[in-house]
Amino acid sequence: MTREITMSAVSLESGRTVIRIALIDDSATIRAMLGALFNEIPEIDVCALGENGEEGVAVVLAERPDVVVMDMQMPLLNGLDAAKEILRQWPEARIIMNTAYGDEALKAEADALGVAGYITKDERPSKLVRAVISVARDQGRVVS
Repeated sequence: MTREITMSAVSLESGRTVIRIALIDDSATIRAMLGALFNEIPEIDVCALGENGEEGVAVVLAERPDVVVMDMQMPLLNGLDAAKEILRQWPEARIIMNTAYGDEALKAEADALGVAGYITKDERPSKLVRAVISVARDQGRVVS
């Protein structure tokens, strides 16, 4: 599986070829599953984890990952409000909303914030990996 979704050397800022990502989700199970998925791909490094929106804002602003994968519904601060705060303080942030909800109104709200993508949790894991790679390469928005 990893051979199918690995990327060729991606040139990121400072000449790095590894994509640093943050995983922000209130479900420990989802964080663990996504962490295991991304840890199988040598070109992706999970550099930060957060279990709610407030923690997500703090770790993203501290770590400045290449891509943030963030749940939409979380305690303390929902994913949309966390994304809004991150983008207010760091407009270059690339955030992919990863949610169980395929609601068009939520997609529109995420679009209006300027997030880099919107992927529902019922998609194949390889689609999320490809979305992270695409967003890191600045190849446009991803929506499912």
